[in-house]
Amino acid sequence: MKYYENFLDSQLLNELERELSSITDWKDFDRNTSHMKETYNENAKVFNELRSILHSKNFIQWVEEESSVNGLIVDSFGIGEGISLMEKGDKLNSHIDFNWNDRIKMYRSVNLLIYFGDCQGGEFHIWDDNREKIIFEKSPKNNSAILFKHSETKSHGVNSVLSGKRYAIRQFYYKSELSVDNPHQSLYWFNVNKNMKTNSKGDYENK
Repeated sequence: MKYYENFLDSQLLNELERELSSITDWKDFDRNTSHMKETYNENAKVFNELRSILHSKNFIQWVEEESSVNGLIVDSFGIGEGISLMEKGDKLNSHIDFNWNDRIKMYRSVNLLIYFGDCQGGEFHIWDDNREKIIFEKSPKNNSAILFKHSETKSHGVNSVLSGKRYAIRQFYYKSELSVDNPHQSLYWFNVNKNMKTNSKGDYENK
């Protein structure tokens, strides 16, 4: 888990704050006594500009370096992603996130949460494997972010918001766990009758 402050530059931050405060198409998320509001507003101009940054080659490379996970991709449809709003009394009980995106047939690997707003309470926390103690907890400070790997054993949640507004933007990064026996680039010199090497590692001698 990694925590960052002053995550976005001031101009983008100011534009996002104005846009977030103007959103009205919130939908209730209720599950196992948890509650928040969320939206995936395709018409939110600044939010979509941010998504373009989070989906860019340079940013994905940054996520790979920070998480030590290579080969990450994004889901351009943003399944399960979007913006959440939590206000007084809202909370998310401890849970394990979905691990499989059936649209792109890939496993969820790394999560990024970016926080906006001003609130009391609403701390994000992660439990140990046995849910005996909290091993990570951070308050949702305005313009902060948390990057953490998906886990099937370490659950996480959000404490009750006591006052104010807690906005969060969710971005997920995926990775295939599948492999092939003979990975290669294009075989322009393919001969079905010959066991040919590939040029994946510079093997060009059998053209």
